[in-house]
Amino acid sequence: MKRVVAFMLLVAATALPALAAEELQTRDLPPVTRMEAPAHPPVEIVRDGQPRALVYVADTDPSPTLKRLVDELVEVVRLSTGAALKLVDQPPTADRTAIVIGDCGESRRAGIDARQIPIEGFVVKTAPNRVYLVGSTKALPPGSDRWAHWSNEGTAWAVADFLERLVGVRWYWPTDLGGRTIVAADSLVVPPMHYRDQPVFRLREFHPRFGWKLPAKACSSDPEPIPFPPGAIPEGVETVDMATYLPLIRSGCSWPYKIKVHEPQNLGRRPKEFHEEHQEMFAVNKDGTRNFNFLCYSSPKTLDFLLDGCRRMWDEGGGATWVTSTCVTVSPADSPVGCHCPACQKTFAEGGSMRIAGTSLIMSKFAKQMCEAVKQRWPDKKVIYLPYWNYDECRKEVQYPNNLVVMSAMTTYPMPLNAQRGNFEEAIQRLRDFRAQACVPVTIWDYCVAWTHGPYQYPHLLRDYYQEIKDISAGAFLNGMSLGEWTNTAPTMYVWMRVLWNPDLDVDAVLDDMCQRLYGKAGGTVRELMKLECDVWEKGEWTEDRIKQPGGWPIPRRLFPVVFTPEVVERMESLRNKALAEMADEPIARQRFLYWTWTFDAFLDEAKAIKQN
Repeated sequence: MKRVVAFMLLVAATALPALAAEELQTRDLPPVTRMEAPAHPPVEIVRDGQPRALVYVADTDPSPTLKRLVDELVEVVRLSTGAALKLVDQPPTADRTAIVIGDCGESRRAGIDARQIPIEGFVVKTAPNRVYLVGSTKALPPGSDRWAHWSNEGTAWAVADFLERLVGVRWYWPTDLGGRTIVAADSLVVPPMHYRDQPVFRLREFHPRFGWKLPAKACSSDPEPIPFPPGAIPEGVETVDMATYLPLIRSGCSWPYKIKVHEPQNLGRRPKEFHEEHQEMFAVNKDGTRNFNFLCYSSPKTLDFLLDGCRRMWDEGGGATWVTSTCVTVSPADSPVGCHCPACQKTFAEGGSMRIAGTSLIMSKFAKQMCEAVKQRWPDKKVIYLPYWNYDECRKEVQYPNNLVVMSAMTTYPMPLNAQRGNFEEAIQRLRDFRAQACVPVTIWDYCVAWTHGPYQYPHLLRDYYQEIKDISAGAFLNGMSLGEWTNTAPTMYVWMRVLWNPDLDVDAVLDDMCQRLYGKAGGTVRELMKLECDVWEKGEWTEDRIKQPGGWPIPRRLFPVVFTPEVVERMESLRNKALAEMADEPIARQRFLYWTWTFDAFLDEAKAIKQN
């Protein structure tokens, strides 16, 4: 297969060899399970810039995710080869070459049983004149609202994998900002192949999923947005659109037990009459007054109130904000538990009168009561509990019925600041303890916020962390805050989403290819800079102190000069300047680099100010 090298707008062309069936394990992609390939001639999708194949989508009402990936398939093939593949709404005849997407009679006759494919899994298989991209059709429980939504998008992920593995595209961040790279080729010919794959983790979500409108803050602690350097944002781009990007990197959820976090909310805004009628279910302040913003989790009235929401939802088809079609949430308001009623104080003392131990026992006992009541009245439903704030300890003495679901929000909180081995070993043990109590694998609410303008990455630690928990966890919801997550730490965020699909990932191969594809002549220098960013955060001498940061949005000022020593800052600045010089005549590479290093000058100013003080 002849390959040509060409540059296109927002597209990096790299001369790569044709992919043979035995080379399915591309270095920078997650591994797949290879099966015996059928014997037939290669399938010509494009030959010498001319389309040879049609595209047929079997689903007459494709999901938005599948539609997004099909649109991307047509666009990427056009940008790569110059050929415009035609979408057809009827199965092509056997003599016409086609990419057949989804479960249909023809794919079944080809031996692909979509009903037997695991949820979110897929099969890629060729046949004479055919490439089949077929995902699981296993049913999931219906969702109840936009928040409590899950879906089986295996066919969409088949399209995504085909584009990456066979066509050569990568999506490192949103396309409009230069994050997509495409291999230019005059032909696209698929050899006989047969492989399958499925996600290790079924919860792989990022928030905010719609992205940011520009200008946006780099860190949540910034008083105002920092201007991008000239040339960093292509003309006409006004948003960082995550909604169209996230499906490309297989962000999704097929896990049907989703938390309705901090529910019920806004109780303090209820009418005075409501507070008077239900005052026994509210927490007691030190002075004996009621806190109408927080529930008392020792009060039988609280239990009755939450269970009444279950009754309205599950028996009457109504609604309650803390109940989904599959489970009811136990998640206090977004502040520490601290009720001073006699019952809470008694349980607090039983817990050892330690702040976290006592409040954790209060919440664990309440979650048990919920489980028992739900098990008795609705045996097919679950109770999902969010240990958080000052009640995140697993109380091993509490025994639950087999309907407890746990989402832990304090395991590595916050991951970016605690992304050192010594800091997450304790978190992994906590997950194991909760898994021993839960009826299904635990999920994680994690924070990926940009903590500093300084350049840092932690992709290897993410891989190590998820490799260790893959047998006890169903995945993670990544709670972001600001644009710096998908600029300064975009390499790490890309790896994070990939290891949520499969943590058996060659992280260094990912970073190698990323730098080669994105940064042209400066690829080697940028890779050296990226390695330094990883080393200072993952391996720096300061990590021996195991500085565990329990919260707070900005990086602690005391930590900054320890991590970013004068020698490190000088080396980073030298590599940044060298890379810019090397890509002076490569405008696309320069735009990408300026986008990624958005806050580098602010970092240098901060380092200078700290040094002077």
